[in-house]
Amino acid sequence: MATEEHKRLANIIKSCHDSLRLLTKQHGADKAWQEHIKDTGRLKEYAAAMHQLANIWEENTTNQDLMAQSRIKWTIEYGMAYFFSERIYLEKRLREQRLLESWDDYDCSQCQYLEDVTEKVKVLDVGSCFNPFGKSPYFEVTAVDLCPATNEVLKGDFLKIQLQDLTESNTIKMSNQEVIALPKNYYECVVFSLLLEYIPSSDLRLECCRKAYDLLKFEGILVIITPDSQHVGKNAAIMKNWRYTLGTMGFTRIKFEKLPHITCMVYRKASDARVARRWSELHKEPNMSLTIDIPQDNKTFDQ
Repeated sequence: MATEEHKRLANIIKSCHDSLRLLTKQHGADKAWQEHIKDTGRLKEYAAAMHQLANIWEENTTNQDLMAQSRIKWTIEYGMAYFFSERIYLEKRLREQRLLESWDDYDCSQCQYLEDVTEKVKVLDVGSCFNPFGKSPYFEVTAVDLCPATNEVLKGDFLKIQLQDLTESNTIKMSNQEVIALPKNYYECVVFSLLLEYIPSSDLRLECCRKAYDLLKFEGILVIITPDSQHVGKNAAIMKNWRYTLGTMGFTRIKFEKLPHITCMVYRKASDARVARRWSELHKEPNMSLTIDIPQDNKTFDQ
């Protein structure tokens, strides 16, 4: 059972989300977002509450009765399996190659492969809050947040951050102590942990996902963790639509796990985007659209 402090912190998070969604319904997502990021007091309150809640969640993972599981541990363990212990990327590569070879117009000149990761995985953690992955000896983390809770995290609005070609002298561009540009095709892993439900519209979530695609190396992975305390079938249609939409970008979903309070997914930037796009074409259902919707989008507010 949640403590009073847990409830207080959760209400801060919920209130912030509700305020942003109400602004979006009244003024549109772009204007609402600009108003939201000006409210530094609320942003700081949100960051502090999220940091404290994250610590509570991690403590709860040791309590069998609470059925909680660590999103941090889950991400690190899958990252290790993908890049090092099981080298899952090689398994996925071979499957893609077999599929491409079965096509009459097969031409692998477009395929681009990941070089073996022998040291640390280059990770971009968006909406990081307090850099939870920074302690992993296997990750080299660039942690970015709209309002960082700790000094380990760089300040930056991911929706505003520009993408630039990689140069040896400058992988991250800063201005006034804020990230303004990140390098394309540089990261092996991008993490959206509890991020997309914060973003107030489907169009802006799509923008986030497109940026992640461009920032990743081919065969790199996008880890998405979203809160979900419902049974696995409740939001199945939404998750299927995410898979379809991200497939049109060139992502293939390679891991899906519904845990008691979160859903964890991994999307892989295919070595050839045609593979992912072909999957989306074949599996498109009549009700599917190019959207990243979340259940909260349908919430109504008393005027």
